[in-house]
Amino acid sequence: MQQLAVKYDGYPWTTPFLENVLWLSIYVLGSIIFGLIGTWAAETYATYCVVSMYLLIPRFVCTYCSYFGRRCHSGQGRIAALLFAKRNDALFGTSFKCMRFAAPVFLAPLIAGITLWVFQFSWEILGMTVLFGILALYCTRVVTMRAGCPHCKQEAVCPAYAKAHRRQQ
Repeated sequence: MQQLAVKYDGYPWTTPFLENVLWLSIYVLGSIIFGLIGTWAAETYATYCVVSMYLLIPRFVCTYCSYFGRRCHSGQGRIAALLFAKRNDALFGTSFKCMRFAAPVFLAPLIAGITLWVFQFSWEILGMTVLFGILALYCTRVVTMRAGCPHCKQEAVCPAYAKAHRRQQ
């Protein structure tokens, strides 16, 4: 018999802390990979990470969330409330398409690392790229699916929750 997870009105501080430490690790490693191309590439990537994850997503997704102004699993609900006005919760599911802004954060360094590895083989590039892939594509999903989604009150209207649970069935 499977126990139902407790739904949080506000997540414990450890959940957004863990998620943001993971994200910062990804940003740093991604910047190091892009730094192999040039300083400008590393700076551009780091800037995009901050803008997309801490401005665009809070503006276009978190403003529609019921966790707006409260501590959610990512901590972005509080960031959104500091910078933007609340929007209609009923539109959360449709606003979620803006999560696409995050895709380059998690995929661009992987593509850059693989390209660098092909053209300038080194074990260091391979190691950084594999580590980045594990952190960005596996660890983020595990943290979100184990520490975030099971406790979220948005599950009924969340496209990511629905998609993840369709795959598990």
